[in-house]
Amino acid sequence: MRRTACLFHARNKWLCAIALLGVILVPANARPSVRPRYGGTLRVQMRERIATIDPRRWPSVPSQAAAAERLDSLIFDRVVRFDDHGMPQPALAISWQHDAQAKRWEFGLRKGVKFSDGTPMIPETVALALQQLLGSAFDVSATSDSVVIQADHSLPDLPALLATGRYFIFRTTVGGGFFGTGPFQIDDWTSGAASKVIFTANDSCWAGRPFVDKIELTMGVDTQLQANAIAFGQADVVELPASQVRRAAQRGVRTVSSEPVELFALQFDTTRPAVQDARVRQAISLAIDRASIADVILQRQGITAGGLLPNWLSGYAFLFPVAVDLARARELLTATGREVSRPAPLVLVYDSGDEEARGVADRVAVNLNDVGIAVRISGQAADGKMTPADMRLVRHRIAAPDPGAALSELLNSFGEVPAGLETLEQAYAAERAPIEAFRVVPLVHVSENYGLSPEVRDWMAPRWGGWRLEDVWLAPAPASGEKPQ
Repeated sequence: MRRTACLFHARNKWLCAIALLGVILVPANARPSVRPRYGGTLRVQMRERIATIDPRRWPSVPSQAAAAERLDSLIFDRVVRFDDHGMPQPALAISWQHDAQAKRWEFGLRKGVKFSDGTPMIPETVALALQQLLGSAFDVSATSDSVVIQADHSLPDLPALLATGRYFIFRTTVGGGFFGTGPFQIDDWTSGAASKVIFTANDSCWAGRPFVDKIELTMGVDTQLQANAIAFGQADVVELPASQVRRAAQRGVRTVSSEPVELFALQFDTTRPAVQDARVRQAISLAIDRASIADVILQRQGITAGGLLPNWLSGYAFLFPVAVDLARARELLTATGREVSRPAPLVLVYDSGDEEARGVADRVAVNLNDVGIAVRISGQAADGKMTPADMRLVRHRIAAPDPGAALSELLNSFGEVPAGLETLEQAYAAERAPIEAFRVVPLVHVSENYGLSPEVRDWMAPRWGGWRLEDVWLAPAPASGEKPQ
């Protein structure tokens, strides 16, 4: 394993000890319920609309990819999973080993696993699924009880890679059907203004039957409508934007939040004349009040970000500055001659379908106006075509609880190619490079937030966000004055 991963994981072991201590010290009402019940229909709503469960057709938009991962995790399993501390653990594979160069990996498969249609899981099916997902750069083959993955380059973090993203094990039929080994199976899928999917419990799931009989998932629901649905008892699990969490809690809704797992950042098109000068981009960074974005726009559900990774994941995010310095920003702008030339407004593009993004973009424009930079805000075109922009407000989700994998994914999403990530120092340098060149200006890290009905018990989602709906069970609404578990 590369030393980067080793150093990160050494830090994680220390954090694990603290987390375990926290488990011992948590109050009784935070422990999992001791009398779960089977049965019932869990009503879930989400903003994104996913067109297919096919892992081979993975969305390129980060928000849709995150939604697809939540959806597919109900149906499929991976060969490896992350535990609560972000460490790879057995799933469909019960063991793995690699050669000295980490170019050849062998994953021993769990026996007795069946797909939801009753077909036994065999190594050939697993190998075929992984080959289609990993692509031609990998050679995936099957033995009598394992799959072998080989490449012409070192793969030190392959287990962490296979525990994230699209790497679900699936089986297809001639008629186009998809089957998985996960806790649920699709019973019905209808499309319309709001797509609805009905999942039923997979009684033959190798990990055990889920508690609820059905999940009724409605896609394409506006976040404000979701907030109303959970407040008036029309849903059991909804997504809450950061700006709605406090308001929902005031309305008596149970809310849960992950660690900060999404990054808001400005990304510059340095080929455009207005932002070619690094001093202009630096002035923009110095003028932005990140604290007001986190505390006001995001209602304290975000934290200021000077780096790409949040501190809970990297351990060194505090080294990146986030302070506002308007005087220095004005000095830099004066040195570029902008105050004399009075150029046209800078164009800032954001995702027009994201209400939080609009709020952040508006605050950025106000901050830049304070130092004499006019900004024209524009929503991204609905047809998906890239609107010309001097800077874009981007929102990227942390791809994995593994720091090395998460950093690599973020750098790639910004079009940055790190020279190397072999040591912790190199990882820090790779993260620092686009920030110190002001090609990317991190703003805030945001939590993933959900609203839960009083009937939902044992919500034990990973601290980095996502679902574990197989763990959830439904109970009668608590009596007046009783707190839900």
